[in-house]
Amino acid sequence: MCFFENDFFLNILKSYKEVTFPMIIPTVVHLADNHWHTILRESLVALKTILKEIDPYAFEQALAQEKKSKELRVTQDPEERKRLDDKWAKLSAEVKKKHPDYQEPDVPFTMKHLVATYNELYAKIYDKEKYVSI
Repeated sequence: MCFFENDFFLNILKSYKEVTFPMIIPTVVHLADNHWHTILRESLVALKTILKEIDPYAFEQALAQEKKSKELRVTQDPEERKRLDDKWAKLSAEVKKKHPDYQEPDVPFTMKHLVATYNELYAKIYDKEKYVSI
């Protein structure tokens, strides 16, 4: 995100917008609309505005072209997630049979655990907010 505050980087984007816009814009627009983290989502909306101001026509063309091209996945299909979780459970069961003292590790991105538990930066930033809110 810091690259977009750099004038040199923005000039490169402007100079090669035919190549860079189709790579960057669909992902930025999708994340600006769907990202789970509020602060990051707000930054992405600002970035979307900056990119649109560079060349509105190229921006719209990149979005239209994205519908024809391969979509980058930001979210995971629920059936695929279930299949992977089942596979993990089966592997853990096999290991427990061979090694009874095996303890399954805490894995982020599961229904039992929050991502914030595993992200120290997130915890540090929002600890301040918790104390101010109290």
